[in-house]
Amino acid sequence: MAGRHTVEITEQIRRSSDIVDIVSSYVSLKRAGRQFRGLCPFHTEKSPSFHVTPDRQIFKCFGCGVGGDVFKFVQLRESVDFLEARQILAAKAGIDLQHERPAESTGDSIGKPDLERVNRWAAAWFQQQFTGSDGESARGYVRSRGISEESIKAFGLGYAPDGWSGLINAAAQKNIPTTLLLAAGLIKQREEGNGYYDAFRNRLMFPIQDAMGRVIGFGGRALGDDNAKYINSPQTVLFDKSRCLYGLYAAKDAFRDGKRAVVVEGYIDCLMAHQFGFPETVATLGTALTMDHVQMLRRYVDEVVLLFDADSAGQRAANQSVPLFFTSDVSLRLAQVPEGKDPADLLLQKGAEALRTALTSAVGALESKWKQVLSRCRSGDGGPDVRRAVEEFLGLVAQSQDFGAGDPIQRGLLINQVGKLLGLSNEEINRQLRILGRKAPVVSASKPTTVERVAPPSNAADSAMRDLLEVLLNEPTYYESVRSEFDASLIADADLAEIARGLAEMADAGGEWTVSSLISRFESVRIGGLIVDLQMAGERGGNFAARVEGAVATLQKVRDRERIVALTAEGRGETNQASSKLRAAGEAARRMSHFAARRHMTATPLITGAASSETHTADNVSAQ
Repeated sequence: MAGRHTVEITEQIRRSSDIVDIVSSYVSLKRAGRQFRGLCPFHTEKSPSFHVTPDRQIFKCFGCGVGGDVFKFVQLRESVDFLEARQILAAKAGIDLQHERPAESTGDSIGKPDLERVNRWAAAWFQQQFTGSDGESARGYVRSRGISEESIKAFGLGYAPDGWSGLINAAAQKNIPTTLLLAAGLIKQREEGNGYYDAFRNRLMFPIQDAMGRVIGFGGRALGDDNAKYINSPQTVLFDKSRCLYGLYAAKDAFRDGKRAVVVEGYIDCLMAHQFGFPETVATLGTALTMDHVQMLRRYVDEVVLLFDADSAGQRAANQSVPLFFTSDVSLRLAQVPEGKDPADLLLQKGAEALRTALTSAVGALESKWKQVLSRCRSGDGGPDVRRAVEEFLGLVAQSQDFGAGDPIQRGLLINQVGKLLGLSNEEINRQLRILGRKAPVVSASKPTTVERVAPPSNAADSAMRDLLEVLLNEPTYYESVRSEFDASLIADADLAEIARGLAEMADAGGEWTVSSLISRFESVRIGGLIVDLQMAGERGGNFAARVEGAVATLQKVRDRERIVALTAEGRGETNQASSKLRAAGEAARRMSHFAARRHMTATPLITGAASSETHTADNVSAQ
């Protein structure tokens, strides 16, 4: 059991972490009444079934079943335990947990929060070197590329000095262990095995942030004669370049406004696009777009425009990306940078209007791919070359991600587009795709995560206690009237019994409590989801006063039967005493028939605001 101080800090973190803000770091949310909705980040779906309820500070996906509070969301999304989620949210809220670390130490293990902290320190150190006397070469390069002071600050550009141990020595002065630097990819072990050296040397440094603004890795641009022009941090538990996009944190708001993402290849291309008024721009990290990138972007935008360099490498990367969008509900267009320039050069030489024209004239992915295939296959005007192009093109479509198992509506739209491009009927397109599909491996669609359901009620007392739980999670003020009857030991399911005990502890302690504060008492993601399910079941049922009276009456009957059994066991000689006890129990039951729960319909609820008023409305509707 955590100490009182730790519980208080956890509650402070929860109050400081608005769930809409945190979830919006990962998911594009739209208001729908008192809730926000978006595409679930935990399973693939076409229509939004992920709901966030700000007045209760909880989330629920009606597609895969997960639910919980802000801690449980971070646990699920970041694949971390409760303590790591707590550290992530504390760092974001500016709450210092350093004094708690000995009590919460997990030994020598290095988690995501540890890596984020050391990356944040390294980013600040690189920035200090950039502005210092050793950073003149980096500042000169930045000036030559036309990068403004505002952009330097906004993207946190830094400089890794031209030495072997500058960062290692600076970390030693801060008592940062080499094991942590090594885990973050900031240093490397010497081949001889006797010591370490800085991984980034004489490079312009680009901190890479995730959707929450955490520094998860770095990109470094060589300022000398290094053969590797750009290098990135190695893969860690926090950083995977095939799943990350540079500039995502800066682009999120623009994504929501315009529902469009512009994807470029390089750090400077992305930075300059922001500088010239295209804040919806992000960059891949030396890779082609991956399905993970597509899934990430589709939570924010409806359209993606690829603006890769005109050289052969850029065109190959664009071509590899196209099939990922064939059956996606995000449309893809390909834009060309004229005259073989990269986007940054185009902006400097021609200005924002030139890039805007390039984006406006972008061609749909299917049309672009068909033109490429046709151009490659057609050596003259002969029919066989066109037929070969058609077969190759349809083969690409048939083998695209999720074509065979995807959304039938999206697949139908794709077939319509292909038919128009090729001048063939939908029937013929379907026939050819079926033939080609049988030759290609079938890619299964992602399946939603299933939720373990609790066992059904085992008896009347169990059912009555569950009723009380559902009501109390919506109207805590009823607890005072049911305190004497509320007994967690009557619940057969171990998880629900644990929830009931936690609720009773919070209520007996006095003061205000909410569904989200109860969820925060449990480290288990599963139990957090169960609490949300109970609350929503109670909200749907409504009619709280009647349900509480019925549950209490049931519990009293159960206790009366237990008394009868106990008194019968006492023997015939004590019949009169048993009858007296039973009459007393009956009188108590009749007094409780005028149960005080009705008075709570006018009591001031401890959960205030829209949630409280809605539950009262639900009572009234159900009673009619």
